[in-house]
Amino acid sequence: MPRLAKRQAAVTLSPIGRAMLGDYVHRLAFASDGTRFAACSASGQVAVWKAPSFNPLCDLKGHQPSALTLAWHPTRQELATGGQDGVVRIWDGDTGEERVVLPVGAQGSWVEHLAWSPDGKFLTASAGKALRIWSIDPAARAQLAAEVPAYKTTISAVTWMPRGDGVVASAYGGAWLWKIGQEKPVRPFPYDGALLTIAVSPSGEYLASGNLDGSVHLFRTDSDQNWHMSGYPVKVTSVRFDHHGLNLFTASGPSLVSWNMKKFEGTGGRLFKGHLGWIQEIACHPNRSLVATVGEDGLLCLWDPQTTKPLLSQEVNKTGGLSCVAWSSTDSWLATGASDGGVSLFSVHGIEDRA
Repeated sequence: MPRLAKRQAAVTLSPIGRAMLGDYVHRLAFASDGTRFAACSASGQVAVWKAPSFNPLCDLKGHQPSALTLAWHPTRQELATGGQDGVVRIWDGDTGEERVVLPVGAQGSWVEHLAWSPDGKFLTASAGKALRIWSIDPAARAQLAAEVPAYKTTISAVTWMPRGDGVVASAYGGAWLWKIGQEKPVRPFPYDGALLTIAVSPSGEYLASGNLDGSVHLFRTDSDQNWHMSGYPVKVTSVRFDHHGLNLFTASGPSLVSWNMKKFEGTGGRLFKGHLGWIQEIACHPNRSLVATVGEDGLLCLWDPQTTKPLLSQEVNKTGGLSCVAWSSTDSWLATGASDGGVSLFSVHGIEDRA
């Protein structure tokens, strides 16, 4: 007698709590150990909470008028933030003590992108056309390790290679791989247009870009081979590889499209339908086959890469759109930020068997 396939449990959300910041939530992220998370807003406020209790830890008001980005150190409870004041601030994630202030670009430039190296020894930030890298020790002593010659246009995205062997930064005309100690990029990724967002696969084999012209471009990092996927309805604002690098998820307006990376040939994109408004961010679970998206429609959608229908589609903000989303690295907790300043924390059930 044939054995019946085991039916997976339905995916559900349990609200843990909600808090309000002063304005639009630009970014949120969990610390690497999952014990706390932070959010920054257009009011300049940066808040840190315990997870999963959602008890407030500290409230930081260092950036004026707006805090635009943040990044947790990969091993220490330190939070780096950047904003319209043109500086990076590093905070103690427990006490809220400001440990160091690092100027990035020219006066009037905004710090919009931050990234720690995988080993936590270096922090990179961009402001306008400027890109800087610092070495930072546990005592918060910072030393400028590299300053990239000014880009011709504003830097649109920054990411480290998975093994920490260089920083990729994008702008109009492509992306460039920089290494500490080198005055020139060690590898260009040219593109005739504006790159809005980039992502590197977990293996470091591929660099994907979402572009202003409604396309996705995929570069191999170890050769000159590349692919171009056009036909998106509008500009592509988010690209993410899942945790094992087998799928590339891309967002353009309300459309979510995935590309299977097994023997990739630039064909076979799959359209996932669920959002009614523009998708604002994609977040791939750090160790499960699960993808979260949030949109201007106030919907939080959860997806399995194998099916184009959402496992869950739930309106979690009835007073405005959602702006950002993040998974905890250690448990099934999910946080969302909203355009009205709302920050919500959820427990996600029914995903335990999704490897």
